[in-house]
Parts: sequence; C-alpha cells; structure tokens
Amino acid sequence: MKSLITPPHFITRDYSHIKLSYVTHFYCDQNDINSVLNLLNAYAKYDPELLDIMEFVIIDDGSPLKYEIPDFNLNLRWIKINEDIKWNQSGARNLGVLSAKSDKLIITDLDHIFYEDTLKFMANHAFKEHEIYKFRRTHIHRNNFISGNYPSHGNVFAMSRGDFLKYFGYDEEFAGNYGYEDNFCAEYFDALGFKRKYITKRKYFYRERDDNDVNRKSSYHSLNRDDSQNKIIYEKKIEKMKKYGAIVAHSRMFLNFTWHVLSEQFRKNIPENTIKKKFWLLNWR
Repeated sequence: MKSLITPPHFITRDYSHIKLSYVTHFYCDQNDINSVLNLLNAYAKYDPELLDIMEFVIIDDGSPLKYEIPDFNLNLRWIKINEDIKWNQSGARNLGVLSAKSDKLIITDLDHIFYEDTLKFMANHAFKEHEIYKFRRTHIHRNNFISGNYPSHGNVFAMSRGDFLKYFGYDEEFAGNYGYEDNFCAEYFDALGFKRKYITKRKYFYRERDDNDVNRKSSYHSLNRDDSQNKIIYEKKIEKMKKYGAIVAHSRMFLNFTWHVLSEQFRKNIPENTIKKKFWLLNWR
C-alpha cells in the first residue's frame, strides 16, 4: 500500500496558522481504543482559539483492532502504520514528527495529558535551537495520584521539528523489543550539545492520566516488557558514542515500514496571521 503523509495533491490546504504540533502514538490490542478517544475528547473542550492554532498528530502503531474515527473538531492527522512491529515507539514518533506541520513539537505518551494553559504557553513560546523543553507533572501513578510537583516523564518533551529531523530523531534499531529507545535518545541529544530546560517548576504542568481514563485492561496493550535485548543494543551504542561521538552511534534506521492516513480533520476557523515581522524582505532568501 502506498504511504501517504498528506492528502492527495489535488486537495489544497494552508497550514501556516498552525503554531504547535502535538504528537502521540498508541498500540491497542485488547477491546477498544477508548483511551485514545477519551484523550482527544478532553482536548476538544479546550479554548477554541488555542485549538485553531494547534494540530494533533496521532500514530496508530499497527494496532490489530478495527475502529471508526469520529469527528473531533480538531486539526487532526491520524496515521496508521501498516506493519505490526512490537514496541515500535521510536518509529511511531519519527513518523509523527515527520508528518507535523509546525516546527514546534510536543512529543508525548498516550497516558499523559497537558493542561490548557501549558499548551497555550507553548504555542506562543519561542523555541530555540538545540534546546529540549521539559515540564513537571501534578499527578503520577506511583504516588497514587496525590497532587504534587513531580519531575517529568523521560519520554515527554518539546523541541524543534527541524532539530529533531536534522539529527535523525529516534534510533529505530530499538524497534521490535522493549525499552531503552528513550534513554538513548536523551543521551544522544545531550552528547550533541542540546540543553534540556524545564519551562518552569512552578506552573505549566501536565499530568499522568488515571485508570478511569486509560483502562489498561481493555483499552491498552498486552505486550511483554522484557528489555534484555534492547539493553544490549543500548550499551553497545553508549560505548560507541564514547569512543567515536554521538552521530556515529545512531544507526540512521528511519521509517522502516509503510503507513497510510486514516483521517485528516480540520477546524473550520483558520485564524489570520496578524503578526507582521519587520524588515521581512531583508531576511528573505
């Protein structure tokens, strides 16, 4: 099947008003995909002015389930990977970033949700080159969802799409087995000189979703979390990185699968760009 990232060429669409791309992925092999639908329904209730300038990129990582995608009144691109590759988070995230229409990305797991004010802030925040942005969480599973000020999950962050793709994104050599793709990604970008910065430790949070919203017995996956194989790959890559540098340690494996677009939805309102950049003609190339 032919892989598609955008609609056929005869459909024209201007994405220049999109200021922030929200990228996440899922694999459901149980009863339903309600964990995904609940997340998007929650976001669909946010401030319309925010939703007008945001897009949601959802990657189905080869789920065996059949389902229908409702209309969420979001700027939404829902893509399905054709092959069922176990633990293909690295590939799913690479595909999500490649498909995004904004240079500003939030990359996150399905079991987390961002607060409205955090997304508003990030949509207007000036991303800098070679910076990766982190956020703190208000509720997490391991502390029984007691309200607090908790560190970020390692695989949830924001950064420039250009920077991500320039350095090959996640290493898909980890796909097929569980674990360590996030550890290596973090250490890889650190070795390249990227700086990880918390947006703030006092506001602009996100939270882990509770069991009522993500039912891990009916709307999740049942994959085995054996990380022994990927630990071997990780240790070899870290050793290579120490000897020869970060770029050499990355396999350059990227999108070793096919995919197709299941749904592309658009909000009716397209806000005009009211920000005029002074002397833009002088900076044009």
